[in-house]
Amino acid sequence: MVLRVASEVSDRARGRSALPDSTAQESVTGVVRRVGVILAELAEAATPLSLAELTCRTGLPKTTVHRLLAALCGTGLVRRADPGYLLGPAASPAWDPVPHRAPLTLPRRCFLPHLVELYEKTHQMVSLCVLVGDEVVFIERIYGHDRVDDGADDVDRVPAGHTAAGRVLLAFAWAVRPDEGLERCLAGIRRRRVAVHTAACNAGVICAAAPVVGRAGRVVAAVEIVGCSPAMGVTAMVDQVRRTALAISAAARCLG
Repeated sequence: MVLRVASEVSDRARGRSALPDSTAQESVTGVVRRVGVILAELAEAATPLSLAELTCRTGLPKTTVHRLLAALCGTGLVRRADPGYLLGPAASPAWDPVPHRAPLTLPRRCFLPHLVELYEKTHQMVSLCVLVGDEVVFIERIYGHDRVDDGADDVDRVPAGHTAAGRVLLAFAWAVRPDEGLERCLAGIRRRRVAVHTAACNAGVICAAAPVVGRAGRVVAAVEIVGCSPAMGVTAMVDQVRRTALAISAAARCLG
């Protein structure tokens, strides 16, 4: 679709004049690059970007940005949203739980102090995760020398259903259509606003997670704690992870 948009914009810009094939291809390629730059900036934006902001961020001429935005809005790749532009429905993956956003839009100052405090209180491995497709991506992890084996050593992402954080994020995702058994599990998580899961690789390892809510009132991440059940009771894990998720959510609401 991006290539089609680029071709249409390029045709209009040339007035459909006759150009050698090589020159026409170079023109389309240049438009594709500029379209890609604009879409990349919109994909990272948590709020609508104005024409002036997009011009500044992309370094492209204002008239070029305006012309490309008009074409992109016509195809559904971009939509107008007061006071600017966001990615449109044609550019939003069906599984993306937070369309139009990068994996996480919260600055580290909003969540890192709370994760450190959670680790200091529990001395268990703590993480902040987001959902990307059907996988959980670890944004931040804190643990000590004696960390438990949760089956996710030295990896940045795991299947969402294999972790408590992933199940929390699936429960609040916009467009998830799980099987009936998983849906019953996710419905319970939505009611309790917490998930508890036993690590498949180690029956003694318990994971608990709670949702982090962003400024728009949507779940944008999950806090997870992983520990051995004898070292820390499940009730205490759930209480601590809920408190931390609420604290991070409160910090997110205070962002200007």
